[in-house]
Amino acid sequence: MSCKFNGKISAEFTPPKTWKLEKSLSFTVEGHGVTKQDLELLKEVGANVAMSGRITCKSGMKTDLASEPRIVWNVIAPWDVARAAVIHDHLYAVLRNYYNKNHGLGIKWHKKWSDARALSDKVFLLGMKAAEPSVPKWKIYSAYWSVRLFGWGPASKEEK
Repeated sequence: MSCKFNGKISAEFTPPKTWKLEKSLSFTVEGHGVTKQDLELLKEVGANVAMSGRITCKSGMKTDLASEPRIVWNVIAPWDVARAAVIHDHLYAVLRNYYNKNHGLGIKWHKKWSDARALSDKVFLLGMKAAEPSVPKWKIYSAYWSVRLFGWGPASKEEK
C-alpha cells in the first residue's frame, strides 16, 4: 500500500506570508497504520476526509506552507515538505476550530483533540515520505519531531 498526492500545488502568493490554493490538493493515506477509525476521528473533528483515506484541501484555502522561522530555511526549506505541510495545515486548522469550540467542556473532548493531533502529525510524516522528489530522512524526521514537540500551540490557538 502506498500514500500519494493528487498532483502538485497550484497556489498564488498572498502577502505578507501566505499562499492561496488555486485548485484543491489531496493526499490519500493507504495503510501505514491509519485505520478507518482514525479516518472517522479526523472527520469528527472537522477534517475534509473521505473514508477512502483521501484528505482534501479545497481551492481557496490559505497556507503558510511549513510554519518555520526563516533562519531554519537553510536547513529545511518550506518547499522541501510543501505538499505535506499544506495537508497538515488543513488538519491543524480544523483542530484549532475543534479546540476553540470545545475547550472547557471536560476531559473527553481533549483526548479526542490530542489523538487527532497525533494522527495529523502522522499524516504529515507519511506525506513527507511520499514526496517526489524524495526528501532526506533527516529532514523528514526533523520536521516531524518539531510538530510533535511544538505543534500543540498552533493546533489550539485562536485565529487572529
